[in-house]
Amino acid sequence: MKKRGKNEMSPIVPLFLRNPHCVQENRLPTRAYTYDPNIFHSLNGQWFFKLFHSPTESPDLTKFNFSAAKIWDTIKVPSHWQLCGNGKYGLPGYQNLQYPYQLDIPNPPTVNPTGVYFHNFYCEEKDPTINYRIRFEGVDNCFQLYINQHYVGLSKGSRNSSEFVVDDYLIKGENIISVKVYKWSDSSYLEDQDEWRMSGIFRDVSLLTLPKTHIENFQVIPSFDSEYSDATLSLNLQIEGKYDAVKFTLYDCEDPHRPVDASELLQETDKAKTDPIKQIMIPAEKLKETVKIAIRNPKHWTAEDPYLYKYRLQVIFNGMALHSVYNHVGFRQVELIKGNIRINGCRIMFKGVNRHEHHPLYGRSVPLEFALRDLIIMKKHNINAVRTSHYPNDPKIYNFFDRLGFYVIDEADLETHGVQTGFNVYNNIEVELPETKQKYYEQNVCYLSSNPEYTDAYLDRASQLVLRDINHPAVVFWSLGNESGYGTNHQRMEKLIRKLDPSRLIHYEGDVNAISTDTYSVMYPSLDAMEVWRKSHTNKNREFSKPLILCEYAHAMGNGPGNLKEYEDLFYSNNFYQGGFIWEWTNHGIKSNALNKNDGQMHEIYAYGGDFGEEVHDGLFLMDGLSNSKHNETPGLIELKKTYEPVVIDLTDSQIIIKNRNDFKTTDYLKFVNVDDNSTIQVPSLKPNQSISIDVQTTAVSAVLKRDYGTLKAGYEISWGQLSPELRVPRFSIPLTEETKFEETSRFLMATSQRMHLKFDKILGIVEDLRIGGKSLSNKIDGSTITFWRPPTNNDDAKDTKYWKDFNMHLVKQNVKDIEIQKNSEDFLVKIVVHSRVGPLVFDWGFDTTQEYIIRTNGLSVHTIMNKSGRYQPKYLPRLGYEFWLGDNYDHFEWYGRGPGESYPDKKCSQKFGFFSSQNIDPFVYDYPQENGNHTDTHYVKICYKDNSAITISEKGKKFNFKISDEYAVEEARHPDEVKHYEKNYIRLDDRMQGLGSEACGTPVLDKYRVEMKDYDFTFNIDFTT
Repeated sequence: MKKRGKNEMSPIVPLFLRNPHCVQENRLPTRAYTYDPNIFHSLNGQWFFKLFHSPTESPDLTKFNFSAAKIWDTIKVPSHWQLCGNGKYGLPGYQNLQYPYQLDIPNPPTVNPTGVYFHNFYCEEKDPTINYRIRFEGVDNCFQLYINQHYVGLSKGSRNSSEFVVDDYLIKGENIISVKVYKWSDSSYLEDQDEWRMSGIFRDVSLLTLPKTHIENFQVIPSFDSEYSDATLSLNLQIEGKYDAVKFTLYDCEDPHRPVDASELLQETDKAKTDPIKQIMIPAEKLKETVKIAIRNPKHWTAEDPYLYKYRLQVIFNGMALHSVYNHVGFRQVELIKGNIRINGCRIMFKGVNRHEHHPLYGRSVPLEFALRDLIIMKKHNINAVRTSHYPNDPKIYNFFDRLGFYVIDEADLETHGVQTGFNVYNNIEVELPETKQKYYEQNVCYLSSNPEYTDAYLDRASQLVLRDINHPAVVFWSLGNESGYGTNHQRMEKLIRKLDPSRLIHYEGDVNAISTDTYSVMYPSLDAMEVWRKSHTNKNREFSKPLILCEYAHAMGNGPGNLKEYEDLFYSNNFYQGGFIWEWTNHGIKSNALNKNDGQMHEIYAYGGDFGEEVHDGLFLMDGLSNSKHNETPGLIELKKTYEPVVIDLTDSQIIIKNRNDFKTTDYLKFVNVDDNSTIQVPSLKPNQSISIDVQTTAVSAVLKRDYGTLKAGYEISWGQLSPELRVPRFSIPLTEETKFEETSRFLMATSQRMHLKFDKILGIVEDLRIGGKSLSNKIDGSTITFWRPPTNNDDAKDTKYWKDFNMHLVKQNVKDIEIQKNSEDFLVKIVVHSRVGPLVFDWGFDTTQEYIIRTNGLSVHTIMNKSGRYQPKYLPRLGYEFWLGDNYDHFEWYGRGPGESYPDKKCSQKFGFFSSQNIDPFVYDYPQENGNHTDTHYVKICYKDNSAITISEKGKKFNFKISDEYAVEEARHPDEVKHYEKNYIRLDDRMQGLGSEACGTPVLDKYRVEMKDYDFTFNIDFTT
């Protein structure tokens, strides 16, 4: 009888894809990045590509017939395969904090798309004195490398660089590089960042040719003496091969403030153009330890004054230089002293943003010139810090951080937020859990961060972060990742990082009690919560051990953020606060085409979650930037520039008060201009944080650059201040006395004189039509003459929209009780008094309202008295005002108030008072349709016609809000092309408008910016000039 053999199991998912301990195979240790065009040879370009359903269906690349595969498609490298082939290789998916697959740690899905790439490249000479390597700057998520059908190695960690020696596999002549990229692996559980999930070789691929004797790694770390005067450079060098010494040469930098444009920055190298200021020959035997080089009185590097020195390292053997490395250094020391983060001994304020890598066509495969454009725009808007949320950026961009001047929180490629979501079923479903199990669920966000199976992966990501970017002066913090709880793996990361680089500080928001970090860091606290935090971390002597930095605040989603000024004022109110980082820099929309439901045509859109049919997605939560999906400024970014001003200018009737908020610079780089007469105001040199009052009578002062300064041009406005003007009342035309004829039906009242025609609906209580001198105006018929509703903003949608709709504020109607009509007075042609009840359907809350329409030959006034009444009243309203149709064929509109852009009660500081004119009614178009285009603090607005006639509108005794538009049903649209438009325009006049806040993921509108449910009394005057 035959014995039965043991069952044999064939793994569907390869072991290396589900083994967290396997973070790499044959990958070289990470080394400091520096780019040398003589060493780096680009392999970017068109590669052959095919996508397979799963790893088991992909070919064995050690036996593969590449010649036969040349019928495959080609794909651009670098890129994401989901953005190539018009959907042939799958589509992008957006998830914020949930994994798009079953939570089965450490296993990836069995259906795991696997991309196979190959490319032919030519090696003219296989030189035995050369060390050949292949380098990848970013591959999502896990990949294996093959050269000429030989397996070379493997790496995980999508945003980290990988380098492999290929000497044994390369041949003279034509070579084949092939790469197998797996969409998911065990490491995907560590990469749950809030972004599009896309795969492939998305950063540069290079062939490196290093001499056998070369500088394998180098670290050049500056430090200062106790007076921050003389400095020391600490050199740690790793040399491969036989050599006698290393020659170090230091060069002074060219003027870092010299005028420079983007094209020059892209071509700039670290090869010096100046004479050396320091040379030293270091014998080989001394390089076994840290070499310290004294530098007398170097210029300091700061974000305000990013002064860089260049240096050259040369490996010397028998008197010859075998290999040279060129790089730069900024003399900068970062410390935690007496509870504050200090640069070169000075306390600083972070005026930062969080920056994901994004391009509207290429996803995270961002061209260098596009990334540089981002940074130049940031500098124009007074931003001095960047958090690389939530992974190391393309290594080339760090040179721009150094050169342009940014303080950088460099973040490890680590986020496990989806573990919290995946385990926290009880948050979504009402179930009773045993106490022990509930405690387990409450700790689940730390599941991977305290899991020893993932310790190697955590440490690998920490070391790769530090060892790659260690030579950049811009980097002041290493961050242990984002939203991954806090566990033993983080503690081991901290110990490793402090060993690798004791010269910098450590940040991590998940470490709430700052056990492993050098700063308290929180996300989206309210102003009150910040004060509670300060008081609980400050002793009776007002001392504290670490400062508070907001790593994310003022969520910039859609129309917002509001309350920026209040945050900045609080930052400067106490040394416990050291600023923060706005979330976030840009919207992540992907340029696409979609069918428009209104006209049935294909329209260009910027897609967000759900637009590609994802089963699991987080909607538009990635449309939350200070710049739109094209990376152009939004009104929120303009507001931030004003908030982050390095010099604050306040005015009184007789003085200007200037405060220098720079941390290092005096005000000597600025010219202060009296805007009233364009004269220069003589301002003494102000030291950092110094203030001065100067006796000058003016209404506005502008601080501009005296000369070109880096990428900014002379005359560019950095800061400004303005005296808030007294209310300007427009000069109205004089009403005439005219004989008026009246006609009345059961529904309408008609009044006609030589210049005026009125048709008034007595049932609805509205001006059906008013014509004076051929120009018309009428109430916008929407169920009520008085309106509360506005299209919700993304921030409204967090809570306010539901609150408003629960009270049916979108269904407000006017129920006319009675009407009084007075005719032919000396002061008016006709006066109509409407007594009505204004309130929502279903409920009994509302306003008992009296409206007095006073019609004259030169226009009308509308006096409104509203007394709240009813039970279960809401606490606040979206807005309060009127909407009127405008007549056809007007030419342009003018206004005196804040402008030229939109403004709201808590987002108006950036808009100057002045006289503005526009022919374009279109407000700023947000990537997601919502309330927009409001102008607050308006003194008057004038609608001008081509025949020089006009309609002028003001509010009696105070400023008001207005908007001109033709949009309607905005809240029904998901993209701008879906917004519906009337055939004619309307003007919205508001006595009150609610602010914006940032409650989409942050703080609600402050009470002082809400429209309180109370009694109101206001009058709009409307003048027709013919």
